[in-house]
Amino acid sequence: MREQVNHCPLGINHMLDKIAYDYVAELGKRGANKSKIKFELAERVKKYSEEDKIKLRELIQKWLTK
Repeated sequence: MREQVNHCPLGINHMLDKIAYDYVAELGKRGANKSKIKFELAERVKKYSEEDKIKLRELIQKWLTK
């Protein structure tokens, strides 16, 4: 089994920021199926720790207020 390596110099927070941005962008599209988008995000972040989930919520709030 290969070990996955995060080659991004900004680390996990950069990945979480991208997930948050993509989530908010999808919700903002006209005619978006919001419940489907929310379900897909929930499925995507199940494997993350509670700290990462909290950080993701903060990043989503940041993108919603911009």
